[in-house]
Amino acid sequence: MLSGMKDNHHERVRREFSKQAHRYGEKGFALTSPEHLQWMVDNLDLQPHFVILDVATGTGILGRAIAPYVKHVVAVDATAEMIGEGRRQAEHDAIGNIVFEQGFAENLPYPNGTFDMVLSRFAIHHFEDPHAPIAEMVRVCRPDGRVVVIDLVSPEDEALAATYNRLERMRDPSHAKALSASELKKLMKDAELDIVHMVSREVDVQVDRWLELTETTPEGRRTIVEELTQDLEGVKTTGMRPSLREDVLMFQQTWLILLGVKQGVK
Repeated sequence: MLSGMKDNHHERVRREFSKQAHRYGEKGFALTSPEHLQWMVDNLDLQPHFVILDVATGTGILGRAIAPYVKHVVAVDATAEMIGEGRRQAEHDAIGNIVFEQGFAENLPYPNGTFDMVLSRFAIHHFEDPHAPIAEMVRVCRPDGRVVVIDLVSPEDEALAATYNRLERMRDPSHAKALSASELKKLMKDAELDIVHMVSREVDVQVDRWLELTETTPEGRRTIVEELTQDLEGVKTTGMRPSLREDVLMFQQTWLILLGVKQGVK
């Protein structure tokens, strides 16, 4: 990929997430649900001595949730507004063992083998080349340490996945591509990680709130709602599995946790 194209996407990501930062702590979003966060924490096998790196942390929603269970958390993100909001939330909650630092996931500013666990939550689908952040996550993880990817996944069917990702990009221009579960597994295996734990959950998302978070354009909002409604009516298929709950338009995401172990020095 040309460096100019990378810079353009980085700027798009920073622009979108600087816009969203002030809303990331709000209740009512699936991504801030205490139940969903606890599900993630429970599947990480955290240890009290762990030093953890949370990559593309946003406001550190997961990093702050795991901090009570481990020795130290470093939360890194490219967007200054997200980092600032994360610091404010950590201070408000008196979490003393997490630090926030600015940096790019594709070029992490840490030495090889620094962390016991390196994880990323809902970030991989924002990278045009997901191999780069995964390679960096593996690099800064100690031998026999753990690398964790938590992300939403697209349908395995390529045509459905294309529609799914088109609607996601319409909602949020920083969305690159949600991989399928099989693609995420291959991504980690290609990085020489031994996958030792994999678990998924189905998550109901309220369409209006989902669109509000990213301040989707009126045109984009109309198109997304129209296509989801057509899916409900059996006219077309979006891969988003929409439904109506008490006249509220919903759709369903699949969230996947993949935990891999970095192969030790041979």
